[in-house]
Amino acid sequence: MLFLLLFMASAVQAEVVPTSLAGIVLGEDIATIGGKCDMAADIPLAQERHLNEVPLMDHAVAGVWSGSVAYANCGQVGRIVRIKLKFENDSPEFFDDLLRRYRQRFGKPLEWRGDPFQTVMAWKWSFSDDQGRKVNLELTHSKDDDFRSGISVKLTLRSLWEEEAACQARKSGPSQRAMRPPTPGDRIDYNLLIPQ
Repeated sequence: MLFLLLFMASAVQAEVVPTSLAGIVLGEDIATIGGKCDMAADIPLAQERHLNEVPLMDHAVAGVWSGSVAYANCGQVGRIVRIKLKFENDSPEFFDDLLRRYRQRFGKPLEWRGDPFQTVMAWKWSFSDDQGRKVNLELTHSKDDDFRSGISVKLTLRSLWEEEAACQARKSGPSQRAMRPPTPGDRIDYNLLIPQ
C-alpha cells in the first residue's frame, strides 16, 4: 500500500509542466508584461536570431536582482519563449534551499550541467505534455565571474524555441558561417591568435 501511494505521488509530480515564473507565463504575448519590462531596451539576440530580448525593470520581482524575457520574432511574433532571473541572494545556502524546493516540486533533475570543480553548479529538468509542449528548467549557481556569478534560473518553452528557429531558417536560408568550412591549420597565423 505504501509503495502504491509513493508511486502515485511520484507520477503526479512527474506530470507537472512548469509554464510560469515570477508571474510571467511562457507562450503569452510580451504585451501582457509590458509593465515589468524595459521595452525601450528591446534587442534582437545575435546568436538566436529568431528571438528578441527585453530586460526586466529593476525591482520588478522581489528577491530578483535582474532578469530578462525573450520572445518570438518570426512565426509567432510576441509570444514569450524564455524567462531568465538572477537572484539577489547568491549564498550557497540559498541555492541549496532553492534546489531542495525545485526537487520537491519537479523531482530529481535529469541532467547535471555544471563542472567537476563546482565553480558552476547547474541542474536541468526537461518536461513535455500531451499537447506537444516541451519546457526546460535550469537552476544554476556560479562562482565564475565570466559566467555571470550568482544564482539564476532559466525557464524555456523549448517547443516554441524550436518552431521559431525553424521559421528563421526558412526565411533566411543557411547562414554564411554554416556554409563556410573552417580555415585549414596551415593557413592560420597562430601569432595573431595568441595574446602577446
